[in-house]
Amino acid sequence: MGPRGARLLAWLSPLVLACLAAACGEGEVTSRRRAPVKTAEPTLDPAVSRAIESGEKLFFDRAACSACHRVGKRGGMIVGPNLGVGDGMDEVFSARAAGRRPELSPIEYAVESILDPDAIVVPTYAPGVMKAIDDLPAKLDDQEIVSVAAYVAAHGRSEGLTPEDLDRAAAQVPVARAARSARRTGGAASPAPGAGTGTTTTSGEGETTSGGATPSGPR
Repeated sequence: MGPRGARLLAWLSPLVLACLAAACGEGEVTSRRRAPVKTAEPTLDPAVSRAIESGEKLFFDRAACSACHRVGKRGGMIVGPNLGVGDGMDEVFSARAAGRRPELSPIEYAVESILDPDAIVVPTYAPGVMKAIDDLPAKLDDQEIVSVAAYVAAHGRSEGLTPEDLDRAAAQVPVARAARSARRTGGAASPAPGAGTGTTTTSGEGETTSGGATPSGPR
């Protein structure tokens, strides 16, 4: 390389290095800007976590809820409504509960659906079919019922359940049992709209089952 070439190279080198540095810096900024934003998962109280985990096991095992209900894509034969999103349900259970039983929290509504299936009947499903899971053969105790309700109510929910939610669910158990007993014996308890009429109603979640099966589990 001659003297003129050497001088030209010496003059261009700083410009080339500056351009490369700028390009690298821009790449770093772009990379930082495009980094995914992580959203924190709700932190659950240990008692709530245990209840949800226990409820999930019961739902898919001894309570046999999944014989007739899906939760999203999990579960078997669809006799009752999907308790997640799918099979004609486009909202999670907690959202449907808020629209159909605004006076109850989602977990209280789940308890009612579990113990008093005919309190509210979802459109296109028949009353008098679903078997309450504190009856035989499942015969869950009160704590197990609260656990199943916690699993159903927590599925797909953005806000985590709290110990207070479990307390409200436990308090709803005798209320739902009393309403069911009054309905069975023709007592004074008033059914929710559409219950026991043999027809469906748009006011009911009642995720009850249809056809001739006698499943157990939440609606």
